[in-house]
Amino acid sequence: MEKGDLVWFDPGVGYVLPGEVLEFHKAAQVLTVQAVIAGKPQVFTLTSLNGVRKRQDLGQQGIEDMIQLSDLNEASLLWNLKIRYDKELIYTYTGSILVAVNPYKMFDIYGLDMVKKYEGQILGTLPPHLFAVGSAAYSHLSKEGATPVENQVVVISGESGSGKTESTKLVMQYLAAVNKSSSNVITEQILEASPLLESFGNAKTVRNDNSSRFGKYLEVHFKEGVILGAKVTEYLLEKSRIVTQAPEERNYHVFYEMLKGLSDEGKEKYGLLTPEKYFYLNQGGNCEIDGKPDGEDFHSLLSAMQVLGFSSDEQDTIFKILASVLHLGNVYFHRKQLKHGQEGVEIGSDAEIRWTGHLLHLDADGIKRALTMKTTEARNERVFTPLSIDQALDARDAFAKALYNALFSWLVSRINQIVYKGTKRTASISILDIFGFEDFKENSFEQLCINYANENLQFYFNKHIFKLEQQEYAKEKIEWQTITYTDNMPVINLISKKPVGILHLLDDESNFPKASDLSFLEKCHYNHALDELYSRPRMSSMEFGVKHYAGQVWYGVDGFLDKNRDTLRPDVVELLISSKMSMLSKMFQYVRSSHEAVKTINKANGRFVTMKPRTPTVAARFHDSLQQLLDSMTKCNPWFVRCIKPNSEKAPMKFDMPIVLEQLRYTGMLETIRIRKMGYPVRLRFSHFVERYRYLLPQRGKTVQRGTPFRELCRVILDSVAPQSAQGNDYQLGTTRVFLRENLERHLERDRAKILWGAAITLQRHVRGYLARRRYQATKKGALLIQKHVRGWRARTRYNKVRKGVVFAQANFRGKRQRKRYLELKEELKRRSEVEKIARERAKARQQKEEQERASRAVAGVNHLEIPAELAFIFSKLDDWQPVHSERNLVKVVGGVRARSERHHLPHDIDYHAFTKFTNIYFKSHLWGMKREPIKTPFLAKSKDMDYQDSLALFKLILRFMNDNNLSGKKEIALGDYIVNKGIVNEKMRDEIVCQLCNQTWKNDNDANNERGWLLMANCLSVFPPSKTLYKYLLKFVSDHGYNGYKALCQRKLLQSARVESNLARNYPPCLLEWRANRKRVNMALNVQCADGETLTTAVDSWTTSEELASHVVRERGITECSGWTVSLADESSSTDNLSILVKESCGLDYVLDLVAEMELAPAFPVCKNSFLVSGGRVGGARRMGAGEEAPLPSPRRPGVPPPEPPASKQATRKESHELKESNKSGKLRSQSRDHTVEMGLSRKSALNDRYFEDKGRSRNSINMMANSHSIASNGIVLRNEFIPPACIVH
Repeated sequence: MEKGDLVWFDPGVGYVLPGEVLEFHKAAQVLTVQAVIAGKPQVFTLTSLNGVRKRQDLGQQGIEDMIQLSDLNEASLLWNLKIRYDKELIYTYTGSILVAVNPYKMFDIYGLDMVKKYEGQILGTLPPHLFAVGSAAYSHLSKEGATPVENQVVVISGESGSGKTESTKLVMQYLAAVNKSSSNVITEQILEASPLLESFGNAKTVRNDNSSRFGKYLEVHFKEGVILGAKVTEYLLEKSRIVTQAPEERNYHVFYEMLKGLSDEGKEKYGLLTPEKYFYLNQGGNCEIDGKPDGEDFHSLLSAMQVLGFSSDEQDTIFKILASVLHLGNVYFHRKQLKHGQEGVEIGSDAEIRWTGHLLHLDADGIKRALTMKTTEARNERVFTPLSIDQALDARDAFAKALYNALFSWLVSRINQIVYKGTKRTASISILDIFGFEDFKENSFEQLCINYANENLQFYFNKHIFKLEQQEYAKEKIEWQTITYTDNMPVINLISKKPVGILHLLDDESNFPKASDLSFLEKCHYNHALDELYSRPRMSSMEFGVKHYAGQVWYGVDGFLDKNRDTLRPDVVELLISSKMSMLSKMFQYVRSSHEAVKTINKANGRFVTMKPRTPTVAARFHDSLQQLLDSMTKCNPWFVRCIKPNSEKAPMKFDMPIVLEQLRYTGMLETIRIRKMGYPVRLRFSHFVERYRYLLPQRGKTVQRGTPFRELCRVILDSVAPQSAQGNDYQLGTTRVFLRENLERHLERDRAKILWGAAITLQRHVRGYLARRRYQATKKGALLIQKHVRGWRARTRYNKVRKGVVFAQANFRGKRQRKRYLELKEELKRRSEVEKIARERAKARQQKEEQERASRAVAGVNHLEIPAELAFIFSKLDDWQPVHSERNLVKVVGGVRARSERHHLPHDIDYHAFTKFTNIYFKSHLWGMKREPIKTPFLAKSKDMDYQDSLALFKLILRFMNDNNLSGKKEIALGDYIVNKGIVNEKMRDEIVCQLCNQTWKNDNDANNERGWLLMANCLSVFPPSKTLYKYLLKFVSDHGYNGYKALCQRKLLQSARVESNLARNYPPCLLEWRANRKRVNMALNVQCADGETLTTAVDSWTTSEELASHVVRERGITECSGWTVSLADESSSTDNLSILVKESCGLDYVLDLVAEMELAPAFPVCKNSFLVSGGRVGGARRMGAGEEAPLPSPRRPGVPPPEPPASKQATRKESHELKESNKSGKLRSQSRDHTVEMGLSRKSALNDRYFEDKGRSRNSINMMANSHSIASNGIVLRNEFIPPACIVH
C-alpha cells in the first residue's frame, strides 16, 4: 500500500466504505485511511489489512453501465449506485437490465423532449433512462429481419415501495408518445385505465403510500407501429384490506377520494359522512396521506371514467356499491337470547341496513336475514340457523368483500371491453406490474401469495439470465466457465409442489368442513419439519417461517382457511342477484355460475368420482393464473427493470446503504453483472446476422466469393469491424449462431446506422439534385411563359389604347342619340302612366259599382238555407285549388271575326205560347211570381221522390245564387255549375230548373237580382235544351221578358239548341269562356291552328260540334270537301319533352267547348267520365308534304294599356289583328279527317283520372275576348286544326 491509493475497507458498520490511504506503516501493519461520510471527511486507523483491497475510481458521476466495472464486487456496485443517486442519476445499466433507485420524488426528465431523444436509439448509446428500455422494446417489434415478429415484455420487479407502479406508468406513457396512430382516442383510454385501477386497487401501507394491492399484466397490441388496443389481467386483489387495516395503513384510495371529492348533494344522495365515521376506514388511524390531494384525484377519476366511456348510470352504480360497503362496515350487532338456550344476534344499526337496501335496491329484511341467519337447504327445505356474534361479523365482512371484489372484477372486464380490440396479426409489448416482496411484522395469507409470485418472477429472471443462457453456451459449444447462482426452485417447490406443498396442504384442509388453521399448521410442520427452508416457531405460536430468496418471513396462519375458501353463502348470492339494479345483478350471476363448477377426480381404473360442487380456492386460482402469466412471458423477449428501495422511511433522496445492499444481494445483482460481463447476451443466427450486417462487408465482391457459407461471412464481418478483438473476447461463433457481447453489438449497430445514414444521404443528394433540376426547368419554362405573356400584354395594351379612343368617339355619338331616344321614351312613359291611372280609376269605379250591385241584389235572406253535403265538399276543396284558367286568360280580339252563316227564325205560332198559359196548365199549386222563401213543392209534377227532393234543394240553391251578396269568384262558378250539372245528369230536372228561373225573373224589380237569374238561365241554355213541351213557351218568355241583352242571347241559344234532340245535352257545365260571354252578352271565338302553322280566329257557340268547327275552318281555307273533319285538343302541359304532347281526340259530334270545360272542373265536381280518346302525339313538329319548317306560334302578350288602333291589314280577305295573352304552357286543338287512320299508341293515363281530387294533368287555357265584334277567343291552350287529306300522313 502506498499513500494516495484508493481502497475498500470495512470499518465495522455493516458495509464496505471507499477510502484513500493517508499513511501506511509497513512494519506495524497499520493503515490510516480517510473516507468521506455524509459530505465530511473522516479518518480511520486500521490494524488489520484483511478487509482492505484496492478499488477502481468511479469518478464524479459513477459508471453508467456496471458491466464496465473492472473492480467487480458488492462494494463497487453499492457505491456506484450511491454516487449516481446523490447526483440525482437514478438509472444505471447492467447490460440491457436497467436498475432504478426510487427517489421518492418526481424529476423533470420525462417530457416529450426526452421521448424524442430516446426514440429509435440503440440501448446503451445514451445515458441510462427508463425510456431507453421502452424504445428498445418498441424497436424490436419491427426489427428488420425479425420474422415473425417477437412479442416483448417489460418485467418490472422489486420490493414494495421501490417504484414499480410509477415505472409502469412511465413506460406506458412513452409507448403512447411514440405511437404512430393519427387518432389518440384508444391511447388516451389505455393511459386513463391506469389511474382508474390505481384508485380501486392501490392503498397506503407502512412501506409505500401507493402500494399496488393486486397484480397487473398489461398487454399493449401494435400493428405497424400503431397501438390497436390493450388488455389488462389482474391477479389476487387483497380483499382483507377492505374490512381491516393495520396501524398507519389505509383502505383503498377510492373510498377516501369519493368522500373528499363528492359534493354535499352527492354525499346526501349516498348517505355519506367523513372518513373518520366509518369503521372500514378509520382502523389505521390517520385517513390522509401527505402530498396526496384526494379531492383532486376524485375529479381525475371521474375524468378517466369519462374518457373510457363509462355511462352516468354505470358511474352512479359504482358509487352506490362503494357507499354500501361503507354502510355495511358500520353495522353492529347485539347478543340476543333465543329459545332452547340458543344464542343469536340482532342488528343494532337499522339505519345502515336501510341505506344499504336503498342503494343496492335490495329488501332490507333480506339483508338483515343474510347477516343474522344461516340458510341451509336439506331435502328441498330451507333451514334457518341463527349466527353467533362472531359469525355475524364475519358474514358482514364477507358481504362487503364480495361487493368490492365483484366491482373490481367488473371494472377490469369493462376496461377490456373498451380498449381490447382483438389480437389478429398484431405484436404486443407487455408490462408486468405486480406486488413486490413483502415482510411485515404480521404476515398472513396475502403475503404468502405475494411472495410466492415474487419467487416465480425471481426464478423467471434467473432462468433467462443464468440457466437458459449457460445451456445455450453448452449447446453451441462455446468456451465458457460456468457461473453459479442462487437457484430458488426449492422454495417454489416448498410452497406449491404437489402433493405436500404448503398451498396444496392448504387446499386440502379447505375442503374439510371441520378443518382449522391449527390442523393446517400441524400438517405443515409434519411434512416440512426437516426442510431447511421451512422453520417452526420456538414457542407454540400459530405461525411458520419460509426462507425466501429475499430472506426469511414468518406467516401467521390465523384466518388462512377462511381467506383461502373465500366462500359466499348461496343465499347471499341469490339476494344480490335479486337486486333491481341490473349491473349488480349481472355481477353476481357471474359469481354464481363460477361457484356451480363441479370438480371431478379420476381414478386409476378409469372411473371418476364427482365431489360436492366447490368453488376453486383462492390459492388454486392464483397458482393457475400465475402459471398462465409465466407461460405468456416465456413466449416474449424480456426486458428487465430492477427497482431498488433506497430507504424504509419513504424519505426523498435518502440512500440507506444496508437496505440497498440487502436488495442487491438477494436479487443476485453481482452474479447478474458477472454473467452479463463475461457472457454473450446477444445471440443471432448466421443468416440473420449476415442479413442485418451485410453492409459491413469490406470491399464487397472482391475478397468474398459467391456461395461463401454464412459462418465464414460472419467471421469476415466481425474481423473487419473488431480486428483487435481476439476469438473468445467480444464474440464467439457457435455451431448455428453468432454470440456477441453487448458492447460489440452496440458498436455493430452504430457502424450499420452510419452506413445506412450515408446511403440515405446519397439518395437524398441525388433526389435533391433531380428536384433542383426539375425546379430549374420549370422556372425556365415559367420565365419564357411570363415573357410571352408580357409581350402579348404590351401589344394588347397598345391595341386597347387605340380601340379605346375609337370606342370613346362612338360612345359620344351613341350617347347623344340615346339621350334623344330617352327623352322620347320618357314622354311616352308619362303618357302611358296617365292612361294607366285613368284605367285604374275606371277599374276602381267599376269595382265599387259591382260591390253596390252585389249588395243591392239580395231580395231574400239565404244564410239559413242549407248547402248539400256534396256541394259543401266541393267548396272545401276550392281554397287550395288554382283554376286552370282565370279572367286574366281572357282577352278581347281586336278586328273582325267571320261568323258562321246561320239564320234563325222564331216559330210562326210563337204568340200562342204565352208562358202564363204554361203556368196555368203545368204549375203545381204555385202562384206565378218571384218568391223569397224556399218552396214546399216543385213547380212541375214529379214521379220520383228523389226528383221531388232535388227540386226543393235546387230552388234553395237558386235563391242562394241570386241573393247571396258574398258569392263571387270560384264559389260563384262552382255553385252555378252545380245547378246546371243537375240538369245535365237528370233530364227530368231540366224543365224544373228553367221554370224556377222563369218564376224568379218574372216581374223582378231588383235589377241586380234579376240579372243574376238571367245569367244562370243563359248558362243552363248553354248546356241542355228544354223539353219540347216547354220549348215554345220558354222562347216566348225570353222574347217578351229578356233582361238587358239576355233576350237576344237566350233566343239564340234556344234556337241553336232546336237542332239538338230534347233528351240530349252537353257532358260538362259551361266553361269560363261561356261564363264570361254570358255575363257580358257577347259572342265567343277560338284560335284554331292548322298543320301548316296558320292560325284562324273562328266564332263558336255553346252548341258548336267539332265537325262544325272543323268544317268552317276548312271552308275558310278554300277546301270544298268539308264533311268528315274533326278537331283535337293538344295538351302541351302534360308533355315530358318538347316533342311529345298529350292529344285528346274528339268525335265529330262532340261539343268543342266540352273539351275546354273538362279541363276547368273544380276538384271533386260530380260529372260523368268523358269519351275523349287520349294519346301521345307529335304536333309541334308536324309537316305538310313538300312544305318547309313549321313556323313557330306567336307569343302574344296582353298590353298594359288599351292598345292603339290596329293598322290596315295587308291581306285582302281578312282584316283583323290579335291582342293575345302569352301563356307558359299551352295545349293545341287540331282538326283532322275522321276518314284517315292514324297509327298512334294510346296513353296509359287520362287527363280525367282522379278528377275530383287532382288537377295536375290539366293544361292551362287562356281565353281571349273580342271587343268590337262581341266575340271571345281562346289562347294559351292553343287549339290547332290540321287539315290532312286522306292520303297524307300525320306527323
